[in-house]
Amino acid sequence: MSGVPYDSNLPVPNGHMEVLYRQTYNSIGGTTTADFTQSNTTANVQAQANTIALGGRLSTTLGILAGSVVAVVSGQDNVIGPCVGDSTTVYDKAVGIAINDAVGNPFESSSGIASQKVVYCHGSGTVFKTDIYETCTTAGAGNAISYSAGDLLYASQNGLLTNASGLANSATAISSGAITKIGVLLKAPAGSSDPYMMVQLKI
Repeated sequence: MSGVPYDSNLPVPNGHMEVLYRQTYNSIGGTTTADFTQSNTTANVQAQANTIALGGRLSTTLGILAGSVVAVVSGQDNVIGPCVGDSTTVYDKAVGIAINDAVGNPFESSSGIASQKVVYCHGSGTVFKTDIYETCTTAGAGNAISYSAGDLLYASQNGLLTNASGLANSATAISSGAITKIGVLLKAPAGSSDPYMMVQLKI
């Protein structure tokens, strides 16, 4: 698969996500500075070692990416920011999946900055495909993640989908419900020949 076909029901198709079946689009939440400035490849060893989703073409992209998890910003009304997994401050505040890069699309004006809105999809039953996810644990290079259909997915410390607890990769944290279950993996990615995973949301 060379890219996402532009036949989805996205308002503006994005190269990293395709919504196949949706429940709700939410465009109420305003933006915060971190929406446009977070690093997606250099913030930590997990991000630096990501081999499929964030290598090469996205290495200089800052901000929320389509297919990443977004969360309510603590103490700010109607403000949506990047989700940072199971941290003690926002671990249970994930609200959905961004459907467009916050930085906007290359063929248009920067819609995220212009509108000051973060558009995301949510609703249990929403199904989408994305090539934005973690490829290794928080330990970094040499600690690859293996995905299989049926895996429960969570938000990593980088706001990307992962089948392990985002910050500590702790089975205890997952089993105790300390972090939000984002979705269920319907179809696992198949390497460079088909890097897209298919996910059904649980939030």
